[in-house]
Amino acid sequence: MRLLTVSLSGALLVNKVPGVSSFGSIEQLQKLMITRDGVHRKELPKLGHGGTLDPFATGVLPILTGRAVKLARYFLGATKTYRGVIRFGETTIPGDPTDPISETSNHLPSSIEELRALARNLTQQPYLQTPPMHSAKKVGGRPLYELARQGKDIERAPKLCHLHRFEILSYEKPKATFELVCSSGTYVRTLAQDFARLLGSVAMLDKLERATTGVFHLSHAMTLAEIESALQSGQEWDELKCWVPFNQLLRGYARAEASPDEAQALIHGQQTILPQILSRMESNITEKITPISDHAHENQFVAIYCTQLLVAVAAKQRGAWELERVFTSPEAQQT
Repeated sequence: MRLLTVSLSGALLVNKVPGVSSFGSIEQLQKLMITRDGVHRKELPKLGHGGTLDPFATGVLPILTGRAVKLARYFLGATKTYRGVIRFGETTIPGDPTDPISETSNHLPSSIEELRALARNLTQQPYLQTPPMHSAKKVGGRPLYELARQGKDIERAPKLCHLHRFEILSYEKPKATFELVCSSGTYVRTLAQDFARLLGSVAMLDKLERATTGVFHLSHAMTLAEIESALQSGQEWDELKCWVPFNQLLRGYARAEASPDEAQALIHGQQTILPQILSRMESNITEKITPISDHAHENQFVAIYCTQLLVAVAAKQRGAWELERVFTSPEAQQT
């Protein structure tokens, strides 16, 4: 039986192409859903993305559908991997190729060894980054890019970012290729500019591709054109290689198993059952989460399953475990 978009609950791993915003990708997907399934816009499932990509950037963009939109915050906090090209000697205000050159420098890094030494040093110390004005970060309820378009430049508090790995792969003046594994919320174009300033130069990103977000890899993603072609050839939504069902979305997080009776207790909001469920977990929860998510720096999360179905998410806040999300069945488990 054909799986209509109104029944979708999961994520499509979209390989975003350059020149389209993250929300633009969602709009294109909505149009495809309407055309393919003949549904009205008001019948479409809720859609949301799992982490903004700048319009010039490419790579994996999880687009969550239906009930899975409630899991967006766990995607947003996932560790990201990027590949890209830094061009030294000139920059733009946003730090990417979408604006005219705003500043130049005749001083270029001398060698790949110099670049690698600084990159390694940045992974071994705290990196405080000031969010760029050309970003979706909100201040006073308004995105910074709206204020930037009005010519305003307001004070922004720096944020602690974690560069888990920053490797310079090659350098042929004035361009260096790199691979970066970093915490959620790190602006890579700002990192490129900060990196150059530490070397006495200026720089911008020429290219940026997101290779992973959490456990999800670009190799499993599809462009919207590829998705459309696959659907036209007869594939269903849940047969696409880029489709991740609702119950698999948190597979990279720490996991606990609940019995059917315990699952029912959770569904009815009985917090007292949590210690009993979590006591059966192996070793330390923080160790399980750290490799894929930076939530461990603030909160700890555990996905609770019952017979392969995602039932709830528990969060450790101020030293105590609490239910953060509960998913009723069966409609939450349709796909």
